[in-house]
Amino acid sequence: MNYESQGRKASRTIRALLADRNDSIERLAEGSGISLSTLKRRLIGGAFTLDEIAQIADYFGISIVDVITPINERPAITVVAPDASALV
Repeated sequence: MNYESQGRKASRTIRALLADRNDSIERLAEGSGISLSTLKRRLIGGAFTLDEIAQIADYFGISIVDVITPINERPAITVVAPDASALV
């Protein structure tokens, strides 16, 4: 089994969020209040603190759980439209 640390999962998710949003580590550092050098260290394998994860979640407008759970590991959500006839 491959057990990946929460820190590595968070790093992978943060890199994916930056890429998906065409954002940069520099803007994340400025917007989150985490120094650029700290972010770089964390993204290459250091462990993020809970406060740092909260700051990053706030920057991206997502929950802490979303930061530590890679997109491909999140449960699928199915949205079902209401039956229009039931609304009458």
